[in-house]
Amino acid sequence: MRWLLVNTPFREPCAGLDSKPFLNRPANERFKTYMSALIKFTRFSATIFLLLAGSVSAFGQKFGFNAGVKGGIPFTDFLESTGLIEGVQFTGVTRSSDFLIGPVVELTIPFGFAIELDGLYHQAEYTLNLPTPVDIKANAWELPYLAKFRFPIPLLKPFIEGGGAYRTFTDLSPGVSAAKNGVVLGGGIELKISKLRLSGEARYIHWGSPSSAAPLRNNQNQGEFLLGATF
Repeated sequence: MRWLLVNTPFREPCAGLDSKPFLNRPANERFKTYMSALIKFTRFSATIFLLLAGSVSAFGQKFGFNAGVKGGIPFTDFLESTGLIEGVQFTGVTRSSDFLIGPVVELTIPFGFAIELDGLYHQAEYTLNLPTPVDIKANAWELPYLAKFRFPIPLLKPFIEGGGAYRTFTDLSPGVSAAKNGVVLGGGIELKISKLRLSGEARYIHWGSPSSAAPLRNNQNQGEFLLGATF
């Protein structure tokens, strides 16, 4: 065993190096080799440390839960029609009441993303302009479920959002056809003051196709403006 250790030349276990026995190299060459390997190892270790530190910071500090309320008004009419109600021509609808309000919850996740779920009560009441006016109601709970992204800008943070929506009607007048599922796109701006978040946003909802046989049906394209406050 001693003979093997003494007579077997030691070679550096790294690919690409000279086949010359490592211990037979000049001292300054061996020193340079050691320092080069040490520098590479230090750089690698520092890179791994920074990546782990960044991940811990992102995932350990930016998860959060917010709850609050949102409310607003649509800027499109809920109803549309062929213009004939039981064979009688009408000249349009008059909006009596049309607003949205309800609770909102949000889960914030790293890198500016969030998941939001709303429960908005939508009261939509109209009057048909017939020789004898007719009141129409289409009150519903709308449940948008959204993915959000906040841009990393201090103080005022713009955001975009998208997802889907489901609604269930609590009061729908006979003869009105309305779809229950839709697609949501939107955007807005948010101001954060300590734990309070104040927001203003515009949303576009494209509802599914209602029954074409109904004399009155919901407008498939719904636009709305909302203000919110969450903690």
